[in-house]
Order: sequence, then C-alpha cells, then structure tokens
Amino acid sequence: MSAEKTSLPFEVAYAEKPGKKSKSMKRLAVLLKPENVREVISLINELNLEATIYDVKGVTKGMERVASGRGSTTSEVSYNSRKVVATVINSEHVEGVVSRLKGALSGNKAVVMISDVDDLVMI
Repeated sequence: MSAEKTSLPFEVAYAEKPGKKSKSMKRLAVLLKPENVREVISLINELNLEATIYDVKGVTKGMERVASGRGSTTSEVSYNSRKVVATVINSEHVEGVVSRLKGALSGNKAVVMISDVDDLVMI
C-alpha cells in the first residue's frame, strides 16, 4: 500500500486530497486469539499487504482461567485477551482473502469484520 504505482495483486490507491474517491476498498479486521497471529501475519506477507495489530480485551461467556504464583491457585479473569489484525484491500478480493484466512487458521476460531473504506489520503 504505497503511493507509488506497482503491480501488486491487492494494490490500493491513495487520493491526494480528501473527497477524491479512491477505488472501492474494504477494511478487514480479524479478531483472533494471540497464539494464532503468526498464521495471519504470514498470509498477509504472502499477499504483499500491510497490516496493523491491536491488543484488545473483550468480555464473553467463556472466561479464561489464569494460574498465579507457583501454579497452586487459579482465578478467572473478567476479560479475554485477543488480537485484531486489520488491513485494507480492494473490494473484488474480499472473498479470496477471507477464504485464504480460513485455510491459514486451519479450524481455529476467528471473526472477520468487513467494513467499507471511502477514501485513503496520504499525508
């Protein structure tokens, strides 16, 4: 995702000023367990994409148990730690990238949030 013209398969275009619409783009945010980040990052590198990784905490029905001290006591944490890997791709490549994410995660649970991106402005 650089401002230079390249022939990458998932190239996104930046505008020079707000309001000049770039190509139709989508933002993919993959919510997953920290131990599964490596698989997603390797896929993103294969596709020549860039990504941002966020550390997030969420509250769900299933609570994590954490051992403390020398492992003699365990306690329930009131939140679950997760990672969000976010990237921007062209709209026509969404189905292909999501199917490759499924394959890369090989059965591990994850959530892919897809949202519209109106414009990208290089500052």
